[in-house]
Amino acid sequence: MLCSQNRIIILPGDPEFDWTLQTSIPPLWRQVAQQDPDGFAFCARAGSGVLEPMTDEELEEYLYGGEYDERLQQIGEADLVLT
Repeated sequence: MLCSQNRIIILPGDPEFDWTLQTSIPPLWRQVAQQDPDGFAFCARAGSGVLEPMTDEELEEYLYGGEYDERLQQIGEADLVLT
């Protein structure tokens, strides 16, 4: 699939790089979904912003272990930090 400017590869620093990472469904998400009957979620990892599938247990660790707060600060939404 070609990008809007006929590019085949989108590298870091490209205007479409972050958007592509944040809107692409992660590979192997079905395996994570099948592991947990309680459901799963896609979360953006702090530091990279790459979406990753997480089980219910992993999601709780992400939310309450500090990584979610870290991610909010990275994207400028620190006022939403969980307390």
